[in-house]
Amino acid sequence: QYVLMMQGNNATYKVYLGTTNTNDFLIANETNNGTFAERLRIDSSGRLLLGTTTEGYSTSDDLTIATSGSTGMTIRSGTSNYGSIHFSDATSGTGEYAGVVEYSHANDSLALYTSSTLRLLLDSSGRLMLGTTTEGEHNADNFTIADSGNCGLTLRSGTSSYGAIYFSDATSGNGEYDGYIDYNQSSQLMRFGT
Repeated sequence: QYVLMMQGNNATYKVYLGTTNTNDFLIANETNNGTFAERLRIDSSGRLLLGTTTEGYSTSDDLTIATSGSTGMTIRSGTSNYGSIHFSDATSGTGEYAGVVEYSHANDSLALYTSSTLRLLLDSSGRLMLGTTTEGEHNADNFTIADSGNCGLTLRSGTSSYGAIYFSDATSGNGEYDGYIDYNQSSQLMRFGT
């Protein structure tokens, strides 16, 4: 166990480096004379714990960040570069980026990949594109689905419930469903309304 003395801003600071009886490695800083607050722990299994001494859920416990308030992580990259999280099961080839969450600062878009292929793109205008990077016709480009083969959308509801599409120009009242297409699974009837 070691206590490092560090000089800065005309004052002396102490940093504690040491281990516990469970062979965890700790880094702590002095908050009051002789009192240390733990800031980082590498436990005996090699897990990194920030702000906590308890690891997270077993399938994602290699890095755990905890506070008593809002908690998060920032990935800061260049203004024309990417910030990414890659999911890999290989050390070479496409397996190195089988899954990706990627933010492009150059065009302010967010992309999701599966099987090393771009599947979903949310662009800077808030348009959502599945299977494509090109939005649809400008009067109907908020959500675009594309495929090189058959393409479609499924609405799966309960056996006694409705599946519906509503056309609205309001957030309350009849304007929320000026036009609609709905299918009643109970009666097996489809309605078109205006």
